[in-house]
Amino acid sequence: MTFLPMLHATMLTLAELPTFINQHLGWILFALIFLIGLAFGAKDFARFSGRRIWAISGVCFDESIRRRVLWITPLAILGVIVVSQLQRPLDEQDAIRQTTKFCLFATGLIVTITTIILACTNLPREIDNRVIFTVVTKPTTRLEIVIGKLLGFVKVSLLILIIMGVFSWGYLRIRAWNFGREIAQRLESNSVPATSISTLRYYNQAGLLNAKTLETPDNVQVYAHVPAPGESRRYLFGGDGNFNVGFDISPDWIAEQGVDPATTPLVVVAQVGYIKRKKGQDVAPAPAPAVKPFAAATQASAGPASRPYYGPFIMSPEERARVMSGFKPVEVPTVSIDVMDATFYSAGNVTPIPPLKTFEMGDPNELTELRGTIDPKVAKNLKGRYYLRVNGGSADAEYFVDLNRTPSPIMLFLPVPAGPAAPGQPPQIALKPIPPIADPLDPSKPMGPIFKTREGNFGMQLRGGSERSSTAIFQFRNASFSADGDTAPFELRGGVERSGDDTPAAEAEQPTRVAVRVQNRTSGMMSDEIIVQPESNRTLLFELPAKALQGGNFDVLVRCLTLGDYLGVSPKSLVLITARQPFALNLAKSLLILWLMTVLVTAVAIFTSTFLSWPIAVVLTLVILLGHWGVDQLGDALAPGIGNQVVTDFGLKSPAKAEAVRATVEKLSYFLNFISTVLPDINKYPAVEDIERGISIPAAKMIDALAVTLGFGVPLVLLAYVFLKNKEVAP
Repeated sequence: MTFLPMLHATMLTLAELPTFINQHLGWILFALIFLIGLAFGAKDFARFSGRRIWAISGVCFDESIRRRVLWITPLAILGVIVVSQLQRPLDEQDAIRQTTKFCLFATGLIVTITTIILACTNLPREIDNRVIFTVVTKPTTRLEIVIGKLLGFVKVSLLILIIMGVFSWGYLRIRAWNFGREIAQRLESNSVPATSISTLRYYNQAGLLNAKTLETPDNVQVYAHVPAPGESRRYLFGGDGNFNVGFDISPDWIAEQGVDPATTPLVVVAQVGYIKRKKGQDVAPAPAPAVKPFAAATQASAGPASRPYYGPFIMSPEERARVMSGFKPVEVPTVSIDVMDATFYSAGNVTPIPPLKTFEMGDPNELTELRGTIDPKVAKNLKGRYYLRVNGGSADAEYFVDLNRTPSPIMLFLPVPAGPAAPGQPPQIALKPIPPIADPLDPSKPMGPIFKTREGNFGMQLRGGSERSSTAIFQFRNASFSADGDTAPFELRGGVERSGDDTPAAEAEQPTRVAVRVQNRTSGMMSDEIIVQPESNRTLLFELPAKALQGGNFDVLVRCLTLGDYLGVSPKSLVLITARQPFALNLAKSLLILWLMTVLVTAVAIFTSTFLSWPIAVVLTLVILLGHWGVDQLGDALAPGIGNQVVTDFGLKSPAKAEAVRATVEKLSYFLNFISTVLPDINKYPAVEDIERGISIPAAKMIDALAVTLGFGVPLVLLAYVFLKNKEVAP
């Protein structure tokens, strides 16, 4: 009786085997190669001698030095000096960043090229001139030969890195000292434009060679008004503001509900309110105690009971008569609802349910239920993460949502069959909810709406002025910050855009004024407002009270005050500096990452040189190192379904040719994606990006680089040993 269940379980296991292999292919290959190496070299492992390995590495090192490989370092140093002097930086800080990039790029380039040439040519050259005959006849194993050569070339690369590292540190220190002296003189002589004083003071105070640890905000919201403690309403300005709610849409799940995604629209229900804003009114009025109830229905056929569901759609006789008569109230605020992809680019729009043509609001200070649909032509292409965005359409109104009454102010539904249709009657339809994405901090709750403003060249635009100035709230949660003094340092980097129509002529050349304060979410403490003057696309340093940051849960409130100016911000525009460290230590971390990369390069080069001539070994080494990176650069061009796109682009009409091209492209795409999974990812060696921006390189990145080096370097060394052991290199 137990045979059939056991057989069924075995079949399921076999069916899941390809997925398991694909997910753990790297570890499987690592274990397989390691076992092969043990099987071929059990005796050689037993005779392993560190002294002989060190002797072989010394010979490789001395031979490389005799070949004058170090002469390439003066050429690289000269190139860095010339290029850095010819650069056109935006300011002193940008000059230091570009010079840092040039130094590390030149260092990585020469050490990689030198390592490839030395490692790829060494073994084939020794076989050709029969030097290897003398080595293999000695009491040394071929495993020791491979590891000794690896260690020798690694020592050469380490020497080059030390030389270039000392030069980079000294040259950058000299440039930073020279720039700092010039900045101090300009500040003392008052010869700095008003728009650049704050930036140069920051450079003078913090220095140009930075190595700091940053804490970034978890989220940023832009509201028309800062919510009061305990307030459930969130306001946005009409004309500029919007809010977004995310959904994960699965066409396969939709098909499982017994509907056709190509012909079935998605239903959208939003609950939005508004208030009429009077000129000169800066504070939103208190909410009315009474709110119109929603038309709610049970959801026996609409999904899990824990998911809210609004419907059916009920329209009063008076409203229906008004709509059917075509009567349109004067100055009724409206909104629009759009479909946005994961990067917040438009993917379509939501249309009101006929006969309505626009989303019109109801009574002021009350929530209005807005109902619309996503056309099947748009809905059928939705797959993965999408957002529904509500835009405030009337500039003279302020819109709001109530998070107590509607934790998710937008709901998305799929119309599904509710049962057999009666004779002569339309089929019964039920609305099955597609739940919003979960809150990362509490997966049992839906994620709240994301409030944003109109996008500009530098991100979300914060309108300047006193009447319609939105507030960006940068939310820090569980931030690791220990106050050593009375203040905490922050950096603000945004873009300033100006409207010529609104900016007074007297203020056109004046710095943009921005108000900043911090609120502790635990204690409720709100700091005093400080005024800073950021320069467009420049980093500004300012300080806030450290007491307000205690506990690590706090909000930083940013508001633009200058009429006619727009401050563009993004989630990374504001950061907290939690620690600083010497630049020399950060440079050492960067060079360590480069050295780990050269260890991998050496292992790949020695592996290819054991069975190929040196020119082909050089080419294959480059292919192995750049293969994964190249596939990443192709991106969506290798995604499933690319074959159909190629057929469409070429306009193939013949079914046989079209199918042949489609199948070939799909197989090639699958092959390249598969090969990339077994090739090293050189993106795990980020030696430049953090140090260039003055950010301390975290230990996690060095651990990732070490994992790639060991994960690919050890198997390749073992394979090189296996190939060399089975290669006839002596008479």
